[in-house]
Amino acid sequence: MSVIPLPTPLHTMPLPDLESELLGLAGHLAAAQCRFLQLLAEFDHRNGWTGDGIRSCAHWLSWRAGMSLRTAVEHLRVAHALRNLPQITEAFAAGRVSYSKVRAITRITGSDTATLTRIAAAASDLHHTSVTDPATAEQVLLNIALHGTASHVERVVRAVRRRHTPPEDLAARRSLTWHWDEDGSLILRARLTPDAGATLIAAIQALAPPSPPPRHPSQPAPKDLDQQAREHEPGPAADRVAARRADALLTLVSRTANEESGPAVQRGPAQVIVHLDASTGAARLQGGPEVPASTAERLACDARVQVLLNDRTGNRMYLGRSRRLATPAQIAALTVRDGEGCQFPGCTHTRHLHAHHIQHWLHGGRTDADNLLLICTFHHTLIHDHSYRIRRSTGRWEFLRPNGTAIPTHTTPLTGNTEDLIEMNTRARLRINRTTLTPNWYGERLDLEPILDALLPHWIKTAA
Repeated sequence: MSVIPLPTPLHTMPLPDLESELLGLAGHLAAAQCRFLQLLAEFDHRNGWTGDGIRSCAHWLSWRAGMSLRTAVEHLRVAHALRNLPQITEAFAAGRVSYSKVRAITRITGSDTATLTRIAAAASDLHHTSVTDPATAEQVLLNIALHGTASHVERVVRAVRRRHTPPEDLAARRSLTWHWDEDGSLILRARLTPDAGATLIAAIQALAPPSPPPRHPSQPAPKDLDQQAREHEPGPAADRVAARRADALLTLVSRTANEESGPAVQRGPAQVIVHLDASTGAARLQGGPEVPASTAERLACDARVQVLLNDRTGNRMYLGRSRRLATPAQIAALTVRDGEGCQFPGCTHTRHLHAHHIQHWLHGGRTDADNLLLICTFHHTLIHDHSYRIRRSTGRWEFLRPNGTAIPTHTTPLTGNTEDLIEMNTRARLRINRTTLTPNWYGERLDLEPILDALLPHWIKTAA
């Protein structure tokens, strides 16, 4: 019976062995990452993620693989771009190119919307002939990745995108995102067009001018001026200039903020009337066509529509019903109880939520907190239109498929180890060692112009 040797304790490993295993494993991880992305692209192509209320492959990846949704979307983008980059993929699969380099390269080539692809299309429309062949461009970028660092690749990608990005694309990519850091502070990230960005910077600098240059020790500042400067400082700060800019931005917001942010649970204006037959359940819109019963139920559940019930002879019974919609106090209680997000398994949406009746209001369900659940728009429609059900089980909500089976609320824990990873790459006959992933760069200065000459048509460079 063979005995599997235990791994060498890290603190006892000689430094050269530690470095060798570290760099070799980095190459194995790159090769495995390539395989992962190839599998992901094929899985998405076959729509393997559909079912159980999953809205997209990124949503599935976020739930099942434990990624953030943003990371999942980026992985999918790179995965699909690789299908059109055979040379890059080959080097990536051999552990010679890192994921960071590949991700940067796919921003300008490999997809229909990538920069170099659009340049080729624009040149074709304008009958230009000096367009770099896609395979040649890929080879140029691969050479940079093999011989340069990830920083070199990023610089080339930024230069290409700066020289050929239509103004309408700059405007389309404008964004403002934020998240709460671990210490409770808010971190903002904005993308603005050049002119809008310059306007914002000018406004902030007007309220937070840069600090005056330091005086020579032989010319100390007058005490009164020094005291005034201290009084206007933003208090203790790791970076006083950055702190003043943050205060200036808050001042700008305070000046222009005229309304509060909208509620988490949003409803449309009360302009729609739904006629419901109390005996048959048939529904139609006022002045419009018939609608499926599931649609009527969803609208009546948490939309500001007026529900008009009719008896068997068509007589109006009553308009609406007492407390059909959740009150603001109930919504606040649901938000606290349900964690400020959609309760469908795997969903992370926290906006455009609906207070869904577990037992529907039309079927005698009460508008009480125990009969309400926060659900996003997508899953609210799914529940009503596809006969998903919800029940309370052992102190938690359980979602049932149309066939009655329960949707798991937790994903299967991920498993894996480095031995399996290395064994997989060995079976693929990959010869990965401590130097496989290291670029052949000896510290030379990166000259962008010859690279851009090879990547961009002459007419683009001239215009730039």
